[in-house]
Amino acid sequence: AEMLERIFLWLSPRDLKTVVLVCRRWMQVGETPGLWSWLASLTVNNIEMLTCRRFKAVSQLRVKRKLTMTNELLESIVRHPALKILNIAGTNLSAIDPDSLARAVNNVETADVTGTSLTAVQANAIFTAISEENKLRNLKIRNNDLSALKTGMLARAVHCLEYAEILSSTRLTAEQLSEIFTAICEGTKIRKIQIAN
Repeated sequence: AEMLERIFLWLSPRDLKTVVLVCRRWMQVGETPGLWSWLASLTVNNIEMLTCRRFKAVSQLRVKRKLTMTNELLESIVRHPALKILNIAGTNLSAIDPDSLARAVNNVETADVTGTSLTAVQANAIFTAISEENKLRNLKIRNNDLSALKTGMLARAVHCLEYAEILSSTRLTAEQLSEIFTAICEGTKIRKIQIAN
């Protein structure tokens, strides 16, 4: 197995894709995540892709737009060992468990949840997790109604981020905006924030 793996390291990505189709033994060796390190980003259109051993080293994940998100797929995302960037923009998340969603978003360094039809409960869960834990550094959350967030929740979460993009159709209230700017003036990690309504 070790010798085959060394040989497979010399193969081009195209040849490696072909080699794993030759026989079960070659597929087993060819599935080693280290052989697929050239694959930094993955667009997922089904859960089987996430459970495939060869994709365990992928650090960027984009869930295909309009894919029906399930709690099972989200849990697979949470369990992905190397994931740093999660893009689930354009995916309807309204039926997803709020705590699972909050774990998935806060389990990466960068998350894009633009236009995901978040419910008020889901938004509260996400921003609560951000303010309590500190792994997430960059968040894009455009085209989601954030007006129902609890008072101070958004400001506490933004205080923990380095980059926040809260643009267009978020329906932030004047009170929420005031709290965000007060938190920024009092000192924060934030390096860049984009806000618009």
